[in-house]
This record gives sequence, C-alpha cells and structure tokens, in this order.
Amino acid sequence: MNMFKRWYDADAVVSKVINDLEKCSEEVQVKCAEYIIDDLLKDVELPNLSFEDQYQYIMRRWYDKNIKVSHAIEYLRLCPDDIRRETALKVQKYLKEITK
Repeated sequence: MNMFKRWYDADAVVSKVINDLEKCSEEVQVKCAEYIIDDLLKDVELPNLSFEDQYQYIMRRWYDKNIKVSHAIEYLRLCPDDIRRETALKVQKYLKEITK
C-alpha cells in the first residue's frame, strides 16, 4: 500500500527538488523544465503527453500553471525510480547554479 499522498514524496531527494522548484520564480521553473525535457530525459522512452491527455482534471497544482513545467514534472513522474532520482539530483545541482 502506498503510504505517500504525493508520488514524489516516496523519495526524499525528488521531494526536495519538487518543493524547491515550487518556491522558484516561473522563469527558473521553465529553465529547469527545459533542462529536464531537452537534456536529462530526452533519451528516456516515455509516453508522449498531449494537452488533452494531461488536462482531464482541474488545473489545481502549482506546476499546472505553465505547460512546459507541467510536462517536465509529468515526465519525471513517469520515469523509472532510478532515473527519477538521478534526474532530481541533476536538477538540484542545476538549480543551485542558475539561482546563485
């Protein structure tokens, strides 16, 4: 049984990165989203997200305000646990670099 309310709380590293991203400006969130999609997960086989598939619910999460950020977080959610953690560690490092 899953004891976590949110998928990213299952891994402390992923949870911290998601929470750190939430606190960033939208500009920084978009930079990180581009880094996740275009650099880190570009070679990982993930389902293609369409606008219609992703928005079958009311947009209530912080990352739903920007389509690119929303897609990056969704790709992160869908990737295997080991890749998710590795990606989160790289995003954590990238965040430190771009917010100095």
